[in-house]
Amino acid sequence: MKSRLGPDLILTHSLLLGERLYLFARLRFAAAAAILLGGPFASYVLGVDGLDLGALAAAAGLLSACNVGIFIAVKRLSHREESARKHRLLVAVAHLSVTLDYIVLTYAIWLVGGALSPFLAFYLLHAILAAVLLSRAEAYGYAAIGYLFLSLLVLGQWSGAIPRPHVSGAVPPAGRFDGRLVATILFVYGLLTLVTTVLTTGMVKLLRQSERGLRSARERLEHLADIRRSFLHVVLHDVRSPVGTAVAMLAGLQSGIDGPLREPQARRIERARQRLQGALELLRNLRVLADLATERLEAMMAPVDVRAIVRDAVDDQLDAAEQRRIALRLDLPSTLPAVRGIERLIREAIANYLTNAIKYTPPGGQVVVRVATAKASLASPDAPTRSSSPGSPGPAGSPDGASGADMADVVRVEVIDGGPGITREAQAKLFQEFARGPGAEAAGRTRGIGLGLSIVRRIAEEHGGRAGVVSEPGQGSTFFIEFKVLHA
Repeated sequence: MKSRLGPDLILTHSLLLGERLYLFARLRFAAAAAILLGGPFASYVLGVDGLDLGALAAAAGLLSACNVGIFIAVKRLSHREESARKHRLLVAVAHLSVTLDYIVLTYAIWLVGGALSPFLAFYLLHAILAAVLLSRAEAYGYAAIGYLFLSLLVLGQWSGAIPRPHVSGAVPPAGRFDGRLVATILFVYGLLTLVTTVLTTGMVKLLRQSERGLRSARERLEHLADIRRSFLHVVLHDVRSPVGTAVAMLAGLQSGIDGPLREPQARRIERARQRLQGALELLRNLRVLADLATERLEAMMAPVDVRAIVRDAVDDQLDAAEQRRIALRLDLPSTLPAVRGIERLIREAIANYLTNAIKYTPPGGQVVVRVATAKASLASPDAPTRSSSPGSPGPAGSPDGASGADMADVVRVEVIDGGPGITREAQAKLFQEFARGPGAEAAGRTRGIGLGLSIVRRIAEEHGGRAGVVSEPGQGSTFFIEFKVLHA
């Protein structure tokens, strides 16, 4: 597989560049305000003498004026779709920002004491910002530029080319400004700048390399998933057809189309038919799993009439219920709000509940399908539901701690069987992959591998709803699935 990763790949770092520039632009306004207000505060409150408040105000004004343009540019670029061109423009804005910061910082530091100012450490901060915003090479470049500004300031004041402002209280008392002090300042801040840049760019590089690796691995996995889905669809199509034909032929033999069968023959044919019917159910489940694995589910969703789906699903199961002498009753309101979903998947979930209910209800029993609107908290799968229709089952009351704002309008479909019931311990695992219900092999029921209910759960979750069961041993079970109402 040829990776699509290349020099124009937009990593998360690049995607967040606009947000970081936007944040730093806001911080730059705060820095300008601090310069503007800090001068009078230091002069009149702290007693610092010799500050040029007018020059500091001019520096703050220059920083704010330039930052307005940066702020507007970043805000406009943030509304564009992600592209390599947008990233290049943001990088250009980042270069402008860092350069502006170094210029204003150097001027402001000179105003408050120059080479002896405690604010020299802010050069390190800007080296870190450059490492976060820009590439490794660019970060080293700006670290060098920052150190150059610092060196020019220190060397210029030492040589007398740059005048030393006398700011009493902001810098140490006037002492001897000799070569040793200059060398110490240049060495310490040069070393700190280098170490800070190396460490920061090293960490950023590792993060970007890790992300590239994750992106590449994800692309490979997506490619393999596409191959798997394509292969699965081909296999399902090629296998389902002959298996379905074999089931139909066995059913014909059972009906006596080629003459009556002896008891051993009929027994063997019935066992073969059950096994092939189980294979058909497995193939159907695999097809649904392949559908759920696609990333296009959201685009496929549309308003769905659950009432019509439930009515059709019940009609489809009438023959199966009649063969087992099970009464199939439908409690359906005259109207229901639409839900947003995929009709085929919702139909599959309800059909799964119905086939299980008929399978586990003993002959002569009853299966009830009930549909109603309700209020539910979809955040917790164990949260109870308050029905808005008289007579609709379900625990009364709202979920503990859930306010009206936490509740969603849902369409709730319940399938109530007359089976053996399910213990709470079994309920906790029932909707997991390959989980089987209690007594699954009893009474000659069709064997399965336990995918059906896990598929129902996944269908519910893909639709922003939930699926679950309410049951007690010996009292049957109520399986439910809920879908959020589609509001106009």
